[in-house]
Amino acid sequence: MEKKYKVAVLLSAYNGEKYIKEQVDSILNQKDVDVNLIVRIDGSNDSTFEILKEYKNITILNESNVGLARSFMNLVKYANLDYDFYCFADQDDIWLENKIITGCNKIGDNNKPILYSSNQTLVNQKAEFISTRYTKDVNVTYKQILCNNLISGCTMIWNNSLQKLLLKHIPSNELLDKRIHDVWVGMVAACCGDIIYDSNSYILYRQHENNVVGVKKGNRFKAIIKKFKNNKTRNGRSFLAKEILLGYSDLLPQDKKEFLENCAYYQKNRKYKKFLLKNKEIYSLTGESKRMYKLKVKFNLF
Repeated sequence: MEKKYKVAVLLSAYNGEKYIKEQVDSILNQKDVDVNLIVRIDGSNDSTFEILKEYKNITILNESNVGLARSFMNLVKYANLDYDFYCFADQDDIWLENKIITGCNKIGDNNKPILYSSNQTLVNQKAEFISTRYTKDVNVTYKQILCNNLISGCTMIWNNSLQKLLLKHIPSNELLDKRIHDVWVGMVAACCGDIIYDSNSYILYRQHENNVVGVKKGNRFKAIIKKFKNNKTRNGRSFLAKEILLGYSDLLPQDKKEFLENCAYYQKNRKYKKFLLKNKEIYSLTGESKRMYKLKVKFNLF
């Protein structure tokens, strides 16, 4: 009998009683893999824990609230190096039964650190089709992830080699307050390994009023002004660059290192700031207007 891949599915739950049973069932129903579901309850005050207790074959960590990004990184640490592959899962989606095995097969028995990510099928609260999230292949370069990450944690699958790198350096809480877990994992993979993007979708990505993260709607200008006012969300890109340099400088080729240094230390180096102000590629990747981008750089908010 062919050996099945041993896979850790890492799910952080917060007040997820409405949809979590449907999601857990879809995870446990995955084909051709040995699923090990580890759920960290992030300080919920609803019936999430009681619902999960009914399952005999999952690991439940019922812990205090630390926020989404820290909760997921705690799960990364907890899973350690005991699995062939690792996945993030949100509490309110539905996975097609071939989601995990498809990603595992795309990565294969590769010793290089590799992250897999796929497209998403957007659905409403009743799991009815809205649209496919992306109609074109997604840019998964480290520059794109630094400027404006386009790949979602709930589609991510990575191998044991990348897991070793993630355990090599756990990002600071300060960074995780500015950039969530999927940005970090994507950035480590893009800088130190490879990313495989699959334009097909194997996940029903539920859109509803209580999404912690999701497809962003509304007035982009207002969202940017809110960031200007909130110190916790400022300088996310430069903090991300600094954290990568702190943890992985020894693994970075010179061109990546130099680019990240420009982004990380532009506030105290006029040459670096000039590089950012005149770099058309960077502002085009941010999705912001040239005016807004230059204001952020000039006022040390990049």
